Amino acid sequence: MSKKKYSKKKLNVKEEKKSLPKTFEIPVWVFPLALTVILLALNYNTAIKGLSTEGTDIVAGLGKTQQVKEFYEETGETAFWNPAIFAGMPKYNDLSPRAFSVDSILAMIQKFAGNVFIYYLFAALGMFFFLRYLKVPPIIAFLGALLFVLFPHYKGLWIEGHFRKFRALMYIPWVIFTFKYFIDKRTFLSAALFALAFGIQIRTGHYQIIFYTALLIFSLGIYPFIKNILDKKYSLFGKSVGLLIVSLVLAFFMSAQPLLLNKEYLPYSKRGKTTINLQEKKVENSKTANTGVSLEYATQWSTHPYEIIRWIIPHAYGGIAREVYTGSDYKQLAGQKLPNYWGFMPFHTLFDYIGVITAIFLFIALYTNRTKPFVVSLGVFSVLLILLSFGRHFESFYALFYNYIPYFNKFRAPSMGLTILYFVFVLLASLGLKYFFDIRNEKPDYKQYKNIIYIIGLFFFLGVIFLFISGTLQYSTNSDARYGNQIIPVLQQIRKTLFINDIYKYLALVAIVGVASGAYLFKKISFNILGLVLIVVAIFDFVSVSNKYHEEYSDLKAFENSYFKKTSIDNALLADKELHRIFPIGNLFSDNRWGYYHQTIGGYSPIKMYTIEELVENCYYGSTDPKFPINLNVAKFLNAKYLVIPQMLNNNGLSLVQYDNSTKQYLYKINDYLPRAFFVKKTKIIKDEYERLKYLNNPIFNPAEEAVIEEALTEQIEIPDSSFTKVISFTPNKLVLETYTDKDALLVLSELYYPPAWKIYVDGVKVNKIYKTNHAIQSIIIKKGNHEVTLKCEPSSYFYYRNISWASVGIIYLTIIFSLAADFMKRKRTTS
Repeated sequence: MSKKKYSKKKLNVKEEKKSLPKTFEIPVWVFPLALTVILLALNYNTAIKGLSTEGTDIVAGLGKTQQVKEFYEETGETAFWNPAIFAGMPKYNDLSPRAFSVDSILAMIQKFAGNVFIYYLFAALGMFFFLRYLKVPPIIAFLGALLFVLFPHYKGLWIEGHFRKFRALMYIPWVIFTFKYFIDKRTFLSAALFALAFGIQIRTGHYQIIFYTALLIFSLGIYPFIKNILDKKYSLFGKSVGLLIVSLVLAFFMSAQPLLLNKEYLPYSKRGKTTINLQEKKVENSKTANTGVSLEYATQWSTHPYEIIRWIIPHAYGGIAREVYTGSDYKQLAGQKLPNYWGFMPFHTLFDYIGVITAIFLFIALYTNRTKPFVVSLGVFSVLLILLSFGRHFESFYALFYNYIPYFNKFRAPSMGLTILYFVFVLLASLGLKYFFDIRNEKPDYKQYKNIIYIIGLFFFLGVIFLFISGTLQYSTNSDARYGNQIIPVLQQIRKTLFINDIYKYLALVAIVGVASGAYLFKKISFNILGLVLIVVAIFDFVSVSNKYHEEYSDLKAFENSYFKKTSIDNALLADKELHRIFPIGNLFSDNRWGYYHQTIGGYSPIKMYTIEELVENCYYGSTDPKFPINLNVAKFLNAKYLVIPQMLNNNGLSLVQYDNSTKQYLYKINDYLPRAFFVKKTKIIKDEYERLKYLNNPIFNPAEEAVIEEALTEQIEIPDSSFTKVISFTPNKLVLETYTDKDALLVLSELYYPPAWKIYVDGVKVNKIYKTNHAIQSIIIKKGNHEVTLKCEPSSYFYYRNISWASVGIIYLTIIFSLAADFMKRKRTTS
């Protein structure tokens, strides 16, 4: 009997050895090296050749920062105010963190290897080591790192110039890695590491990504803390809560500059208030009217539930706008950028494709690890973020966060949730592949395998369904009407072809993944072979989609010299040495190119001051004359001396100065323009902001004589018989004026009203009362006689919060150093 048992056991061993293909081991150090090589190859133009893309935000950034950059190079002084666009904007709240940390090191390295490659590599290493910490085998940790950094959406971000968002996303693996380490260890070291990682992400200043990261942290942390209470481990719970609070406080204080400076600016920003629209009804009781953007504005870029198909079929709903046509059906369109996107958002320039491997294995993870709290937490977070991303398409749910979660009403683009959701998807997919690794030597569970094959089969079946319905879709929206009846059918056919081609590719990749997975499950190939197959599929899958961006590279300096090459209009403006601003009209208005050499009352910034935004929306073109809608009165009190416009104007108040034949642009001078500072004869008090803006559009308003203020003056003023103002000196941080008035009078200063930064001195004595004037600028009462008036941008908060940041960074690093030293000494004593 025993002999028979022995024989049977021996037979099983033989069968097991025979069924397991010969495997091979790859040294762990190879994988970080391979990540470096692959990322260098894929980012050759930026990392090796030092080239840059020509994204709209890159161009806008160059234009709006050139003057403050030159100021620093010439004087060594940091500009706290940027005079280039929108009649000036605070700059100090947007300065890079001064307290030295890991991100400071990355910033130094990127000067030599390019910021895209450095942050990609930092993120890839973070993902690799995080997955290794979760006991994921090296080859799958390598694949997970690749899946994360090859996400086409991330590439689209840096192509467009959204580097702030890109950096914040690249820090996520380290933030969640250190938080998981903290949850597992509950030590001073783990708390300090988490504070460091989260603090670095907060310092990027992209607070919507930071909020989503905090939401993920909460989702992962809630179960372990509740379990401590249920298990009656009260001391551990108390210690953990204390350490977590301290680490969060240190993370926030580490980023006090710029975090709390942006909080200071928020009430004055268009993100901190629903801006007025005179064309709409006045809303008296809006919960967020004075605290955030409107719900309609916040949810314009919402993911429609139907558009989830874009996650697995990149050209569903057309893919992206401005995609270069490379097909052969319409040769006349070759090389042109076409408006392929026809989805539910106003437009979309980024692929949301998560890839076949990520999609399949994240569902396998949810099935095979469905009882593990960590996976359940990730799943719950994913559902929550998906529902939030629906925005206006599930408005009742989104409104709960919008109305009741602090600062949430400052955010826009709910679809942005996908950018952090993708990290969770890759994490889950890696855990799904870890299940494959864990069963390599186990007895086959054919019931479990069958369900896994069903999951893969379901994805294949989805592709068949998509192919079936591809002939029933319209491939067009109402907004396509602007292209004309001859172009629309062409666009529809191009969109359809792209969609169908993607479906065939999807089906082929699902089949490859399915066959490779099945071969492994039934022990026809080794785990390493499966891993290598998936790595090749992943690289091909993502690179083929990312290449659809057709980004153009150029030497940034050469591009800058070419794009910002002076025109005859630039030369004419620069020849005028009087301090002034310009007013670009029409499609020139939002071009930050004008801020490169000049001070403009236009430009582009998503966080401009709300007062100037309301003037732009309601008053810049609010003239009651239908033949000449430009409101010159507003332009005058904003110190606009010239108009730049791509057409001729016929107005007695303007004089033609220059015509540029190469750009077809005209330069007009406002004949009775106003200087940077001027005295007025009278004031008009209008407290209601709607009525105030309406009055600024009224022809009876004369800014040279009247100032519109929001409260009564504290002192009496008179109409001066004799007065003048003269600019003595100007820098971004300081404006010095010589003034004279024969009577006490009101001096209007054409610098935007911003009390946290601007301080005004008359003959060296600080002015305590500054009046908000003409909705956006400021004024002070000047006593009769000659005076020197000095405006200084002196944000005392900047220096205060900068010091707090330094102190917090110091505490974090000292905690890490002492903790490591203590651990080393403890191990040394144990060994001896």
